[in-house]
Formats: sequence, structure tokens, C-alpha cells
Amino acid sequence: MTRLNLLLYAAALPLCALFFGVPGAAQTPLPASFTGIWTGTLRVFPCLTLRERGRCGAINKITFTIIEDQGKVSGHYTCAIGTQVCRNGNADTSGKIVSGEVHGKSIRFSVMVPDDVSNCNYNGYNVAPGQLRGAFTCYEGGGLVEQGNFMVTREGG
Repeated sequence: MTRLNLLLYAAALPLCALFFGVPGAAQTPLPASFTGIWTGTLRVFPCLTLRERGRCGAINKITFTIIEDQGKVSGHYTCAIGTQVCRNGNADTSGKIVSGEVHGKSIRFSVMVPDDVSNCNYNGYNVAPGQLRGAFTCYEGGGLVEQGNFMVTREGG
């Protein structure tokens, strides 16, 4: 290679990396859009702190209707019978997303369940387009009543 070719190659390499990316290079994750209807399951574990011992390992069908507006989250939550009834003898089948935030591909929000005046905190990560996984903890009267993980997919992708 001539000196001119080397100079042109050296100048072009950063531009190619800028436009096409460098394999293995750290890149800032693009923000995910969380608005939509998300359906899936939650699983209750560990079981040491459960108030309702019969719910150990319970799997429930859940739906989040999430509305994201400028990084803030609101919406609605529903629970349906999976392997067991929902919390509180199946009285806790719906709630309202009362607060939440989005940071890149991460989302966190709180659901207020009016039947037993409990609050459940969900922390999730957008693992792939239309897929959200994370953990939850539910509190009632200042004490932990349930925790576990959840996995949902957005209807329509």
C-alpha cells in the first residue's frame, strides 16, 4: 500500500465505524417503547416471607395496560387464575398503575390494588422488542406479602 492509500484507509475507518457500528463495541441502548397491552405470567417465590403460604410457587396470568408519556408511566393491571387464584383469595384481580418511570430499556412502576389496599412494585427490562421481564414485590400494611418474577409480551409485538 502506498502512503496515500494508508492515509485514506485510516481516515475512512472511523467513519465506517460511526455509520455501521463496530462489532463488540459498547453502544448506548436505544429507549424502548412500553406503551401497549402486555400479557404474560407472574411466579411467586421465594416462599419464606409469604403471608399466604399456599401461594408458594403460584403462577398467575397478568396483563399490564401501560401508558408511557415523556418517561412517566400510568395504566392498569389485571390478574387471572393460572395454577392458583390471585392474591387475597382471588379478590386482588385488578389494580391501577399509580406511578412509574422509564429509563432506556428499564421500567419501574407501582400498582395500587384497592381490594386490600396493597401496593406492588414492578421492575422490568425490555430484553427484546415486545418482551419484558423483571421482578415484583407486594406490600400491605407496611409488610412484605409476596414477591417473585414476571414475564410479559406486548400484544402486536
